[in-house]
Order: sequence, then C-alpha cells, then structure tokens
Amino acid sequence: MIKHLLELQVDKEKLLVKNRECEHREFKRQFDTDSIWKYAKTVVSFANRDGGAIFFGIADKPRALIGHIGDEPEGLVVANFLKEYFEPVVSIELDSIELLGKKILYIRVEPSQNKPVICRKRKIQKADKPGSSDKELLREGAIYYRYNSASEEIKYAELKVLLDDKLQGFFKSLVNNITLINKVGLDKAAIVNAYDFSGDGKTSSIYLTNETAKKINWIKKGKFIENQADGESAYYVTKEVTLSKGVEIEIPVDPAMTYVLTKTGLCEAVGISNNYIMPILEKLNLLTAEHHYLGHHGKNPLHKFTINAKNIILENYPLDMENRMSNIKAVYAKSKAK
Repeated sequence: MIKHLLELQVDKEKLLVKNRECEHREFKRQFDTDSIWKYAKTVVSFANRDGGAIFFGIADKPRALIGHIGDEPEGLVVANFLKEYFEPVVSIELDSIELLGKKILYIRVEPSQNKPVICRKRKIQKADKPGSSDKELLREGAIYYRYNSASEEIKYAELKVLLDDKLQGFFKSLVNNITLINKVGLDKAAIVNAYDFSGDGKTSSIYLTNETAKKINWIKKGKFIENQADGESAYYVTKEVTLSKGVEIEIPVDPAMTYVLTKTGLCEAVGISNNYIMPILEKLNLLTAEHHYLGHHGKNPLHKFTINAKNIILENYPLDMENRMSNIKAVYAKSKAK
C-alpha cells in the first residue's frame, strides 16, 4: 500500500493532481528547512498509523503540480532530527519522482514496528516580541497520529487500540519464540538480535546459557581457499558473530538463606542508626534485589539484607573514618532536601 502512494494521477491539461490529501498522503509547495519540525510531526503521525508520504512540489488548494524548486532536504538532516526528538527510530525514504517534467520530492514513511513513536523532548520557538509567549512546536511525551488529512496528538480511542495491538503483538511474538525454542530444544537454543543483521555494524551478538555454550565448538576464524583439495572446506561469512558471554539463568533462592540481616541487624553491624540508614542504602544502590529483599510481617514491611550489603557500607563508611557521622548526616540532609 505504501508504494502505491507514489503513483499520483495528474490531469495533463490543467496540471492538477487528482489524488487528495488523506490519512496517508500530504502535499507541500516546497521544502522549508525551518519547518522541519512540522514534517517530522507528520512523519511520526504516519509511522504511528499505517505509513504515508509527504510530497514537495504540489500545492494543496488547488492541488497544482508546480514542481520543487526550493531547498532540497538532506536525508541525514531529517533522520538526525527524528532521532533527536522521537523514539523509537522511524524508518523513512527520501527521494524524488518526475511527473510531466516536474520534479517532485517525497518523504515516504513505513509504519513503525514498535508503536507508539513518542516525542522524547520539547521543542519551542522563542517569542520574537516583548510580552509575547514562547510557542511550543513539539511537546515532550506527545504521541502524534494521522487523522484524515491532519497530524494531531492521539486521542483515547486510537491510543487504546494501538496499545492493545502492541500487547497482543508482544504475546504473539512470545508464543512464537517459545515454540521455536521448544522445537530446537531448550538446551540447544541461542538468541540473536535480528536487528543487528540489518544494520551497518560488522558484528552481531549471540546469547546463550553457559551450559549450552560449553557444548558448542566455536569457529573463531576461517580462511578461504581456491581449491578444496588444498585444505579444509571454506565458510562463506556475511556477518561476523561474536559470542559475548553465556547468560546465567537466575535460580530462585530462599530469601532467608540469602538475605540474612534484618534492618536492625544491619544497623548494628555498620554502626548507623535506623534514622540514617535508608539514605545511605539509596546512595550506595543497595536497595536492589541483589542486596535487598522486602517482605512483610503481618501488615508491617520486613527489610532483609545480604552480608555483602554490610561489607559495601563499611567499605564506603569504615568505622574508623574521620568525620564519619558528619558525612552520614550530610547524606541524610541531602536526601531530605529532594
């Protein structure tokens, strides 16, 4: 459907384009570098729907075929703008076609495979007159969507459908991948980031458990030969695959065996009172699952910690540390001021 958008119908006598603007098509007289934010907004709205195309060199009312004679957009500039202000990455094609001797530029947009594409930071236009307000061109957190011939922030009904589709796609992909893993065998399967193969990088990564990695004979290097009789068979390599490391599968543990210190016990072990311990734990990043377990005793929270958490605190705040209590109080005061 997206490719068909480039097939415009033209009245040869009146030089008028018969196609109308719609949810997949927009016309502009010329490309204006200062309006790149407008084109980016339209591009993203296409990506969040079913794709589309912006044509430069066609007036809107009437839809006159005038040809493009102004600034020519650079694909890299447009791509970098999209990358700076929106996430995830939007796939575009910037090229031109000729209609009745007129050059028409276009930006063609594929529907995003990872919707929604979201505006990641705000863009404003500074006020040019005293007393007037800055104009918000792009709003941080906005999701732009194509409605008929306009690009606007998405409404509830369309957002719900988009998110429901995303959730369904996630579970479908999960089931499909589990099916493939079962087909190969749980002890034989590996995971490759497929997007690596479509990029410009020279290497890709493969992930597998340490147990599976031990069973594989990896070919690190090979050489090509002109005659098979001269040596071993050659391998044709289109992409080098790098084994980063085996991925350890987390084994469920008994919290009582791993997190042996209560909060009170930790305070006593490191010589820090209950009033000051939490900011220290936050600063040293010790409230993660690696060091901390939060359970409940009735309705009351029950904090448990590993021995390693105690050791890390004492490494950073040894008992013989000069001005130790002053440093601890400073951390506490900074935490309260947030």
